[in-house]
Amino acid sequence: MRKRLQELLNRLQAWDESPLTDKEISLLNSMTFDEQRAFREVWPHVPLHGRRQLLQHLVDEAEADVRLDFSGVFLAALQDPDERVRLLALDGLWEYQAEPFAETLVQTMNSDPSVAVRAQAAMSLGKFTMASEMDEIEPETAEMVRSALFAVWNSPDEDVEVRRRALEAVSCVTHEAIPGMIETAYRDKDERMNVSAVFAMGQTLDEAWAPYVLKELKSPRPEMRYEAARAAGELQLTDALPTLLDMVNDPDTDVRIAAIEALGLIGGDRALQALMELARNENDAIREAALDALDVIDFNQDPLSPGRLSWLLEQEASTMASMGWDEDLDEEEGPDDEELGDEDDEDAWARDADRDRWN
Repeated sequence: MRKRLQELLNRLQAWDESPLTDKEISLLNSMTFDEQRAFREVWPHVPLHGRRQLLQHLVDEAEADVRLDFSGVFLAALQDPDERVRLLALDGLWEYQAEPFAETLVQTMNSDPSVAVRAQAAMSLGKFTMASEMDEIEPETAEMVRSALFAVWNSPDEDVEVRRRALEAVSCVTHEAIPGMIETAYRDKDERMNVSAVFAMGQTLDEAWAPYVLKELKSPRPEMRYEAARAAGELQLTDALPTLLDMVNDPDTDVRIAAIEALGLIGGDRALQALMELARNENDAIREAALDALDVIDFNQDPLSPGRLSWLLEQEASTMASMGWDEDLDEEEGPDDEELGDEDDEDAWARDADRDRWN
């Protein structure tokens, strides 16, 4: 084991509140099997506040840089006696798709004493049900995950929070029981279950749920509008466009972002025009969501050369910052032929970038 890592492990046991340096954090990245074993031995001796702070920091770092791999730390923390630590560990393992991890999640969903942890584990199993639909995991693993989620859904003694998350995770599976489960959840007296039902509708990719989704886009509850917007995007409901265009001005920021993302998935001229405008928004979150949605439209139009629409908007924003709103894009700042394709394509993209702002 690396000497510097041993020094870090010693420091963790005597947690002194000082933040870890970038070099120290790098020592926890992609640990070897022996290093992970040494870390597991030290972990129970790290003070509770230190364990919480370290995990939160690693979760934040991993979100900022997808190349970082702290799975060795998070897997060790998943057995921690503290609920908050276990939740942070699941957050850190959200993208972790090693197939043996599916069994760990099933065990956590079935036996963890915390409702919140069981619910989070159920949600995390969604990546394995999705993988099973694309034949990316072994049939035995797929069946184990599906059976466990069905069992939780059918358990009357389980907390509603865990049951609804199990429904969300399994709803993408092609199975005759799914429509009935969604219908039951949608009619449930618990509003949380209703929201999960609408999420599940989108996961099915079945337009038969369109009337429900279109109705819930106008729900008085922000959480329902949010899930309905996401479902409309997943189902690519063109009938939802008028409402989604109104929802980009929703008082709830999360709902606005969900509507913007849905516009990108549905596409079309009206969605494109709205997103071009929103990509100039002063709100950072709205602007970034619009640029991402433009990339989705771009990818759907030409999978081999994505990112041109948002690139042009970013260039336009840079040009306008130095020259004013009324200035056109500087030709020298535009993408070259390799980025845009032939001359006709370049003229078309330039016209899009110079399009008047819509109201």
